[in-house]
Amino acid sequence: MAIPRILRITLLGSIMSSGMAMVLGRSQTGAYGPGVNCTAHWLYGDGAAHVGRARGRVTLVGLATNAAATMFWAWLYDRALGRQPGLMRKLAVTAALGPVAYMVDYKATPKRFTPGWELVMAPRRMALVYLSMVIGMALGARRRGVDADAVRP
Repeated sequence: MAIPRILRITLLGSIMSSGMAMVLGRSQTGAYGPGVNCTAHWLYGDGAAHVGRARGRVTLVGLATNAAATMFWAWLYDRALGRQPGLMRKLAVTAALGPVAYMVDYKATPKRFTPGWELVMAPRRMALVYLSMVIGMALGARRRGVDADAVRP
């Protein structure tokens, strides 16, 4: 059974962005936890960004929050791509995804509901998290075989 495209987009985008957030969080703070734990700040406050361990309820909430947000962006990305996008459409939609996600996440969203990465890392590092999300989502959107979403007999 083929995994629907929207779930592939979400899964790869979430894994890539969470992994990058952990790596960059470690390089900034010395621990893997803050990069994903900070995303739980909507529930636990800004102190979530200072939880150094990458396990427990703060980490689970952070990972789940990132996955839910990635699913929202995956849904928009999937809709913007359409069923059979040409190369130019793929390039344009994919190139716009990261900047649009950043603008909405950090300019249009109340602070409590932002990703919280600014609590742990510099803006350039945050851009790398968004870039990794976009790369993961683009990989998830790739077609496999003739049509990965088609129902096969």
